[in-house]
Amino acid sequence: MAELKAFVASLPPLPKSFNSGVALRLGGAVALVLFGLYLYLVPNSITDARRRKLPPGPRGLPFIGNLYDLADGEQVRTKVRDWHRRYGDVFYTKIGATDYIWLSSPKAVKDLMDKKSGIYSSRPYLPLAQDVASGKSRQLFMAYGGPWRNLRKHSHALLNLNAAKKYMPVQDFESKIVLAQLLDQPDEFYTINRRYSTSVIMLVAYGYRIPSFTDPLIAKIFSVLEHLSVMMAPGAFAVETFPALAMLPECLTGHWYSWGKMAFAHDSKIYLDLWETLKKNVDAGTARDCFCKDFYLGDPAKNGIDNLMAAYTCGGLIEAGSETTATTINNWMLAMTLYPAELEKAQEEVDRVVGAGRLPEWDDEQDLPFIRAMIKETLRWRPVNKYGMYHSSTEDDWYDGHFIPKDSVVVLNWWAIHNDPSRYPEPDVFRSSRYLGKDLSAAEYINSNDPYERDHFAYGAGRRACPGVHVAEKSLFIVISRIVWGFNIRKKMAADGVTPIEPTERMVTGFLSVPEPFACDISIRSPAREKLVRKAAEEAEAQGLRYRD
Repeated sequence: MAELKAFVASLPPLPKSFNSGVALRLGGAVALVLFGLYLYLVPNSITDARRRKLPPGPRGLPFIGNLYDLADGEQVRTKVRDWHRRYGDVFYTKIGATDYIWLSSPKAVKDLMDKKSGIYSSRPYLPLAQDVASGKSRQLFMAYGGPWRNLRKHSHALLNLNAAKKYMPVQDFESKIVLAQLLDQPDEFYTINRRYSTSVIMLVAYGYRIPSFTDPLIAKIFSVLEHLSVMMAPGAFAVETFPALAMLPECLTGHWYSWGKMAFAHDSKIYLDLWETLKKNVDAGTARDCFCKDFYLGDPAKNGIDNLMAAYTCGGLIEAGSETTATTINNWMLAMTLYPAELEKAQEEVDRVVGAGRLPEWDDEQDLPFIRAMIKETLRWRPVNKYGMYHSSTEDDWYDGHFIPKDSVVVLNWWAIHNDPSRYPEPDVFRSSRYLGKDLSAAEYINSNDPYERDHFAYGAGRRACPGVHVAEKSLFIVISRIVWGFNIRKKMAADGVTPIEPTERMVTGFLSVPEPFACDISIRSPAREKLVRKAAEEAEAQGLRYRD
């Protein structure tokens, strides 16, 4: 402190002409420059009078907007429901310089994402997530345009309903292994379900099986998914909400560029290694039937798809189908633990239709409406991520008297739609009977002319609806119907053998709706069913995978 005082004392005196008025004028000039810079960089109603007609919404803080409102992923689903009740079917928030328009009714989604898909099918500009961390090659983040349409065409061709049927033996095989693993390690159900979903999508994509959760490749896959979850969380990086910050030295903006380069180096190596291995196996004639084999034989380079983009296109299937499907299965098991009467109803149905002498098969699906309704209810009750599905507008637009600026993030707000009490009484309660009579598949309901006929919105809408919906639905049906057939799921008991342990309903940190690990008791329903489960798994292992033509 003494040194500081001595330094201050050594400074030359201010000129006599300098006074507080000059200081105030200087400060005012600096403030004016900063304010002008803000007006230039951040859209506002002063420079664009149309913004006075933005949809209503919660007031945010200066500069950061509603960042803090959406920072806690655990609370987002509650807040967006409250905002829907308060502000209506279309409401507005802001994070940094980015406008968010929340579509919170089936009609609003249909009117914009479906009927105006030409201007509502893009993605927000993400300097980190797409440009740096994905090498501009991740289809998930691509802007709407020629390159995206080219990749989407291939995805549709190789994942449509007829193509998806080719992969049913994969799901049949892996679901039998799940049952055997649940017999021997019931407390490991959480990772058993993750292994199942990851192995299914790895076989569908690359023809590579993951026999256990300790397989080295699964650790690589989940490390990529961890990077993806971080970069997708709203407000995680300032540059994503203030893209102009990309022009500043990264040391002033959280070292986002270095993080992105690290993620890209890590993720691209994994995806390129998988792609190169696949190509070698195809050339050698040893590759199993899979999406990437067909994709490679279609000569992606001829269609303007380079090696990196091809690798990310195939890797994108893993991102879309591994943790998302596992999350849905584990959320279903949480629901069965919390609502045992639902499982009892499902067991009554499967026992009546299938009986005790065999496992459920594909041909049973149409005769198991409660099982199908239960899957739909799971996706309504806990859709796959905490924030909704993001699109971006490519033109200024008006809807219901409200201005929607170009480059807005337009959110399919499934938490509000799925929890609207006027459509779903007691929406927090898991009740499969809501969907009895909704006999079509989710893929068929996506194309419904009446938006209120849709079962749920967990697979998105418009031109960016999930192309893997057919594979996902089949993965869920076969494993859930067989678990219902074979097992009881109850709350675990405390050490006293009397007090039930209440499972946590919280979700893990990150973008997806992954439930925190919870306790439940899983037991086989009878010795006869145990014998059938073991026999089915042994025969599956002995026969191996046999694909359909």
